[in-house]
Amino acid sequence: MNLNIYALLVGIDEYLNVSPLQGCINDITAIKEYLEGRVDTDGYQLHLRTLLNKDATRQAVIDGFRQHLCQASSEDIVFFYYAGHGSQEEAPEEFWTIEPDRLNETLVCYDSRSPGGWDLADKELAKLIAEIAEKNPQITIIMDCCHSSSGTRGDLEADTAVRLAPIDKRKRRLDSFIFSNKDAEQLLTERSLTKNTTSWTFPRGKHIFLAACRDRETAKEYNGGGQHRGAFSYFLLDTLKKANGSLTYRDLFKRTDALIRSKVAAQSPQLEATVLDDLEQPFLGGAIAGRKPYLTVSYHKDHQWVVDGGAIHGIPQPSGDETTELALFPFDSSPERMHELSTAIGEAKVIAVMPQMSLVQISGIETLESEMTFKAVVTSLPLPPKGVLITGEEAGVKLARAALLTIGTGNQPSLYLKSVAKTENAEFKLLARNGQYLITRPADDRPIVAHIQGYTEKNALQAIERLEHITRWTNIAELSSPATSSIQASAVQMVIYQEGQEVKDATISLQYQQQNGLWKSPTFKVKLKNTSNQELFCALLDLTDSYAISPELLETGGVWLKPGESAWALGGENIYPTVPEKLWKQGITQSQDILKLIVSTAEFDATLLRQNELDLPFFPEREPGRGRGTLNRLMKRVQSRDLRSAPESEELYDDWITSQINITTVRPKP
Repeated sequence: MNLNIYALLVGIDEYLNVSPLQGCINDITAIKEYLEGRVDTDGYQLHLRTLLNKDATRQAVIDGFRQHLCQASSEDIVFFYYAGHGSQEEAPEEFWTIEPDRLNETLVCYDSRSPGGWDLADKELAKLIAEIAEKNPQITIIMDCCHSSSGTRGDLEADTAVRLAPIDKRKRRLDSFIFSNKDAEQLLTERSLTKNTTSWTFPRGKHIFLAACRDRETAKEYNGGGQHRGAFSYFLLDTLKKANGSLTYRDLFKRTDALIRSKVAAQSPQLEATVLDDLEQPFLGGAIAGRKPYLTVSYHKDHQWVVDGGAIHGIPQPSGDETTELALFPFDSSPERMHELSTAIGEAKVIAVMPQMSLVQISGIETLESEMTFKAVVTSLPLPPKGVLITGEEAGVKLARAALLTIGTGNQPSLYLKSVAKTENAEFKLLARNGQYLITRPADDRPIVAHIQGYTEKNALQAIERLEHITRWTNIAELSSPATSSIQASAVQMVIYQEGQEVKDATISLQYQQQNGLWKSPTFKVKLKNTSNQELFCALLDLTDSYAISPELLETGGVWLKPGESAWALGGENIYPTVPEKLWKQGITQSQDILKLIVSTAEFDATLLRQNELDLPFFPEREPGRGRGTLNRLMKRVQSRDLRSAPESEELYDDWITSQINITTVRPKP
């Protein structure tokens, strides 16, 4: 008997009497395509209701809960996804006892700010969720919006959208809410309505909640894959698409959180559950179908040669000369044969990516017939150069652009960076202002590293070198599992221990403690355990917020683990995260580390990924000596541009996956 998934997806870019957004419809379109393409139809029946722009009125959203989601019974799955403006409204006097600021958190529907219209308040959402929870389905709520008036744009530029509408200061009567006076009394006495890091108040009904940011932050929009998206939605879905089968909620959050913190300033996603053990459950109850360890290339009457992997399977869009490359094998090939690239009979390059499939160009096969079908594995993913917007004072801009075009080997252009003219196409911004070079994110003018004083050829070259350094770090932080990986996402568990106890919090925050008048650094340990049935090679990287990469947590940079075998980072010794004294004295009280785990079926030299703190000398270049795969290209620190008709005979196909955890270390000021 099939289980039912009832999904209500709401996305609003265009509002009545509220500033528009740009990425919400794209977010909902992407999650809709993902659900339609990846839910296992053998065991689950998907029931979708989508509300976009003018269709997402307040009443339509309420009806979506009561008429659609309330159909779910025990063992069914309920999924509510909202992308749009969040806000606040003045709370009726009856709610002041549970709202010290006298404000409700709200979702802004299409017509909420029209005469006679209202936002959907958190108390109303609580009522709707409670109605669904009566039949005991599994409930997942995801919101990509802001929800606090204290989240301000600061010095964000006008072309960066934030999903926060102004506070609704109209006086709202209690009888304008969807619940009765009796319901209101119950909400006021419900113990689970205590405030949390998101400020949303939900009922005791069992549920899991993922939010784009803390209550004092903003949910930002982001240019992802060439289109406007919500930063949270983009990286959440990127994580889902690239996983083989279902991730647990905790693992899904960990990778999404780490990616956002490495890419977006002042946005910290949040994960909450009424029952913490539920975070170990697979996303949507395990309804996401696992992938085969290979793709299939065949002839399509409308598109010619295609591969059965598209955007919903994690195939990235081509970018210039950079694209996904595949090795082709006869369709009767065994998995063992497909690990020997010398037995491949041809190659294919992805030339266009659609939601469910991708168009490919085949080479190396003399005679192609439309009835032919091939198995394929991904041998290389695109590593396109990051866009940098160079702007500001002309003298500095001219020198920086010249440095960008000559920094490569033999005075060639940078392989890591390319100049772009628009903010939405930029990953970084190099700002020449007041005689200084500043490296910032495109959304604001806050430097992410120390400034460089003076406009000279040497300083312009140093600015581009720093940008390349940051880009190498970013490439490692973004590295995610390839679409054809046969390794399960949970194959190797990374467990954090503090004082002998496993840390299960989705967001790990370690605090300095005061002892005898001195601040003592926290400590933790990391354990890796192979839960799969195959021997796997593991490398554990520490990516610091000063753009350093350290592979020294495991001896010699990596370790082989047999099925059931475990290994401790630093041999089981304590790890000491710190907020450096010199930064602490400047008022910086937090540091961020990303622990990046790379799991592979073949050994590789992770020490080649080592990178010192910014402004320190680079380690000498070393060649890994094998392969053109994505891992090897990153380790060479050079993006190989040579195109060959067939793989080298000695090259192996290395199957690999990644996972990561974000750790925050806090050192309070006295």
